[in-house]
Amino acid sequence: MPKMIGWREVMERIKELYELYKEAIFGYFLRMVGNKEEAGELTQEAFFQACLSLHKFKGKASLKTWFFAIARNVYLKHLREKNRVVILPLVEQALKETDSSLEILVEKEELKKFQQVLEKLPENFRTIIILREYEQFSYEEIATIFGQTVNWARVTFFRAKKQLVDTYRKLEDE
Repeated sequence: MPKMIGWREVMERIKELYELYKEAIFGYFLRMVGNKEEAGELTQEAFFQACLSLHKFKGKASLKTWFFAIARNVYLKHLREKNRVVILPLVEQALKETDSSLEILVEKEELKKFQQVLEKLPENFRTIIILREYEQFSYEEIATIFGQTVNWARVTFFRAKKQLVDTYRKLEDE
């Protein structure tokens, strides 16, 4: 018969998991929503959902991958509820700056263009680019998060980058 653990031990394990993954999950949300407070709320919601689902974790994927799959679902729910535009933290920060030197203005314009391009991508493409480029996820981890094959993750990442470049070029031509 399996050993039963008390609620204190469960809470201690949850706390350990939170400490281990909070920065990565928060960083993911920050890149997706561009707002620290909102990213913090989404991080809390993701961990709450993870706690509710902990009994469903079968160990088929790593805990990190499992948490990011939950975080992605929380983000998708957030998008449906808010139906809002995503602003990257770098764009938000650049727009708040008051320095009016030519270099800063050019940088702000480039960040705005990049944000516009990123916003035009489908959610799957945007998420894959962020997970691969910013979070340094492997194709295996991305495949697990999306419930797809590794080959699908590679091909979709390639297509996402191609669409990002194509969309950027179109914006440049306008």
